[in-house]
Amino acid sequence: MSNAAPGSKLPPLLGIGTLDNVRAALWQSYRHLFPPHALAAQSPNGSLVISWSIHDEPHASYPYATPVVLRFEHALIDAMARSDTRQRLRIAQNHEPTLREGMRGYDPFARFPNARVVTLG
Repeated sequence: MSNAAPGSKLPPLLGIGTLDNVRAALWQSYRHLFPPHALAAQSPNGSLVISWSIHDEPHASYPYATPVVLRFEHALIDAMARSDTRQRLRIAQNHEPTLREGMRGYDPFARFPNARVVTLG
């Protein structure tokens, strides 16, 4: 059920953590870079916050991995919103090398966890 005003071009308001269509497409394109049980939530500013349970890991100090935050430049989100499914996949794939580079040196078990922030766009 949409809660956007009738005739509005704005997307409906989302519940906390719910992914809009664009972020869902991005997450589907990048989820193979994370453990199968990783979860992504959309923050109020449109970023994706990704983490996963690590409480069974012997080196873990905390129950969840240090979060990864994906920020998106406005132009990328606009291009994705105007695109069909195949174009969205292609656009997301073009940004995967940047995400991989941004993840270089990331430690999910960090003793002093600070979110890894990667900006795409």
